Amino acid sequence: MTKEVRSVEFVVLPTSRAKARKMFRVAGACRFVWNHFRNKNLEDYQKFKKGNGDRPSVSHFSLGVEFTKFRHETDWLRELPANPVKYTLKYLADALKQAIQGKKGFPKPRSRKKTAPSFTLPDTANFRIKKLDRKYGFLRIPLIGWVKLTRKGGNLWENGVPKQVVLRHDGRRWRAFVFYEVEVEERMDDGEVLGVDMNVRQVATSDGHFYFLPDLNKKEARRMWYQRRMARQVKGSNRRKDTKRKLAKVSRKIANIRKNWIHQTTHEIAEKCGTVAIEDLNVKGMTASAKGTVENPGKNVKQKAGLNRVILDTAFAEIRKKLEYKCGRLIEINPAYTSQTCSECGHTDKENRKTQSRFRCVCCSFTSNADTNAAVNIRRLGMAQLHGEGTDISTVPANREIDTRPVN
Repeated sequence: MTKEVRSVEFVVLPTSRAKARKMFRVAGACRFVWNHFRNKNLEDYQKFKKGNGDRPSVSHFSLGVEFTKFRHETDWLRELPANPVKYTLKYLADALKQAIQGKKGFPKPRSRKKTAPSFTLPDTANFRIKKLDRKYGFLRIPLIGWVKLTRKGGNLWENGVPKQVVLRHDGRRWRAFVFYEVEVEERMDDGEVLGVDMNVRQVATSDGHFYFLPDLNKKEARRMWYQRRMARQVKGSNRRKDTKRKLAKVSRKIANIRKNWIHQTTHEIAEKCGTVAIEDLNVKGMTASAKGTVENPGKNVKQKAGLNRVILDTAFAEIRKKLEYKCGRLIEINPAYTSQTCSECGHTDKENRKTQSRFRCVCCSFTSNADTNAAVNIRRLGMAQLHGEGTDISTVPANREIDTRPVN
């Protein structure tokens, strides 16, 4: 048995309007504190990048000391719980460190219109969870009181130890993500390796199975229609607010369908094997804009924008994240030429892939679905990496398994 952290999503039902308003006030305070300390560190960051200043101190501890002084000077902040608001600086400190190291840009300000209201209860000293029955429970938030929790299907990890709670408003209601420390059986490596090829709105595996994202065309068309209608309406009008609510509702449905499909697909894949091999895809590069510049304008910009949209709809990073903790082992391989190489003879040629779905080797006439062929190649490369082999994709056919038996 090993200890791991698992999250459970609940719907929060504030027992009074006053509690709901105060939850929004806490979320607003988190946004205000983020922007205040971000702007305070912006000048030091710019001097450091230009070479005119020392490396700024952006630790969570130093920001917390400054927050304590700032809170004593701000009357309305003292009316709200200190630790949930202060914990926002933990996220800011992590973002500032990545910016200074050059991994990401300087953190952006949080807007009231574009940023979902949220705050974190960092440890058990800041919350209590009480179970009432299978359907309902209660969460105690500092200086706010008890709010009701509900979840369809009950709590999967009710015997776990709650460590942290993140509360977020999705435009319709508050949701609580409770992180439990639970004891789970360590997944045994059964020796089975499965190759997974992630494609546009579908996932193919090396055993010939396909998992297709549900058809979202009607809902996406409805969302685009609401977006166009809202763009024509007067800002601040009641009709525009009504359209905005309908747009948010459609977007939530699309996100929930995609999230459910990812969970179901990754669960089924994880049940088949102990090791999964996937491609290490550069999604950021794959979805880069084709607009170009004024001097060198891009080509097929509209078509590339549509392709970028469907690639992001499939959520490659989210699939990888779910497989990482559901499977016993996850192997990432170089995706180069996996879709152009014959899994039967190892011949690599761009002419092998006749269409998006049809593969026919020009050397040995082997035919297969193009995505299944790629998944088999991914599996072979994963096995080679697993056993420490530097196997080239074009040299060893997939039907020649690596012999792991001991030599007498």
